[in-house]
Amino acid sequence: LAEETTRHEYDGFMELAAHLDGLVGDACGASGVVMTDLEQKFIFMNNQKIYRNSAVQGALIGVVIAFAVLVVATRSPLLAALSTLSIVCTILSVIGIVVMLGWTLGTVEAILISILAGFSVDYVVHLAHAYAQSPGSVDQRIRHAFGEMGTPVLSG
Repeated sequence: LAEETTRHEYDGFMELAAHLDGLVGDACGASGVVMTDLEQKFIFMNNQKIYRNSAVQGALIGVVIAFAVLVVATRSPLLAALSTLSIVCTILSVIGIVVMLGWTLGTVEAILISILAGFSVDYVVHLAHAYAQSPGSVDQRIRHAFGEMGTPVLSG
């Protein structure tokens, strides 16, 4: 089921639990009676929502920071925007591969998606900076940037 559907069912379950807590408390003459949500699907659903939100938020923050770093490093908003597009494509490619492999979004995957922008900006900022500092035509600048930074960047 979709998270929204499951969320609706979960909220209904929690309303019922609160109502039954009141009934049981009245019948027993006790206060503070609590029904326990032991259904693992509901716990999983809650965790998935947290993981999804934190992964998206972390990736977006990383991309925004990467754009700012690229603007400062290259002094060219256009080059920074194109480099940021490269970072976004890298993030989407990795997320697509994770989905194709059938992995579920867990703690580790959410953290990795969050820091993915930081890892991909390292390579992009070096190439963009080398391109921005190179003299000549566009073709010459591309050749110089890859000649200067291509080997170290691809080596890791």
